[in-house]
Amino acid sequence: MPQQFDVAIVGARVAGSSLAIQLAQQGAKVILIDRALFPSDTVSTHVIYPATIERLARLGVLDGIMAHRPPPLYTAWHHQNRMFVAPHTPEHGRDWAICVRRSTLDGHLVERAEACGVTIDTAMTVTGLVGAGSPDDPVRGVTAYRDGVEHAIHADIVVGADGANSTVAKLVGAERERVMPTRTMLYYAYWTGVDGRNTQDFFFEPPWVCAHFPADDGHHVLTMNGPVELRRSIPDLEAFYLDKLASIPQLAGRLRHATKVSNVRGSPRLDGFYRRHTGPGWLLTGDAAHFKHPASAQGIGDALHAAEVIAAGIADGTWRSSYPEWREVTSRDLYAFCEFLADVPTDAGMRRVLDIAIQDPSAARAIVDIWSRTSAPWDAMARVPAMLEAAGPSPESVLAKYEGGSPLRLAS
Repeated sequence: MPQQFDVAIVGARVAGSSLAIQLAQQGAKVILIDRALFPSDTVSTHVIYPATIERLARLGVLDGIMAHRPPPLYTAWHHQNRMFVAPHTPEHGRDWAICVRRSTLDGHLVERAEACGVTIDTAMTVTGLVGAGSPDDPVRGVTAYRDGVEHAIHADIVVGADGANSTVAKLVGAERERVMPTRTMLYYAYWTGVDGRNTQDFFFEPPWVCAHFPADDGHHVLTMNGPVELRRSIPDLEAFYLDKLASIPQLAGRLRHATKVSNVRGSPRLDGFYRRHTGPGWLLTGDAAHFKHPASAQGIGDALHAAEVIAAGIADGTWRSSYPEWREVTSRDLYAFCEFLADVPTDAGMRRVLDIAIQDPSAARAIVDIWSRTSAPWDAMARVPAMLEAAGPSPESVLAKYEGGSPLRLAS
């Protein structure tokens, strides 16, 4: 006899587990399905901003995460021996971000979901759907394999929270739309023993940007971002990454007694996109629904915010329309800003940005508040002409290149 649930969520990481917690708290019978075991790692941007920290508190996981001692972080930009440091506009008493490895973050969310009564089914690979996803034959569950045995799981709603390469999206035929090509790639590794600060530090060495994020349990994330067309000319990525970090004196000094404790990971395939979000019996969330360049560091925050919207929509029966409408309104400006973020910086542009940010602390805060979503990108960039000139006059001028006049559409 197949198992029957109100909601089956494929993907148990941030997007899936945060939604499962809220649905279970509303009284729904929920199953989380994932091919991974937890706690485990996955590629991520790791940074969590003030509004998202508060969402973690509401989910009941913040105290557990903070027990891993991620330091509070202001933001620092460095270029040609100059720098500025800025806090965020406070939200719920916090004007700082944190950096948390996904093994820690996802592990606490999955634990919390289980404590709320969610069924957790790991080491399970979804291979098919029950139902075609059409109006006459809506999705009614999934088929999945574990240890060579097929399992059928029935549910009123199937959620694809299974990442940018979503299996659920493929099965329902939700193609990538409004694709925004990237000009930059991003790689990182974990370190211990790094000389840390209470800052997330970005070192602009055009055309490269390297960054240092002190994280949880004494770990640090060190990143390398550069022109994507150079990837083919780098035969030894590990050696190139180490050489790039060593070429920045401020970083090299911090790494004098440090140990790299992971392989270098990341990708040159960072094109942004949307997918159709909902259809008969199914929906997509997290990176499965909408992916932005990781320089925006919005994936975790967007996933947690979407979970609130979806849970409310499932509760009142409006999720087929309310969720795509929310995404269309809230994502546009940041998605347009990602074209600027996915480009390669220049020395001339960075000099002009730091000229203003050093002299005007309120402008510096407005810049970093783009990432915490308390400054609209084009409002903040209006104070920094070099950024506005590079980004374009408005979000609409950017998005027109990708939209073709077609916002997110509802599935038939």
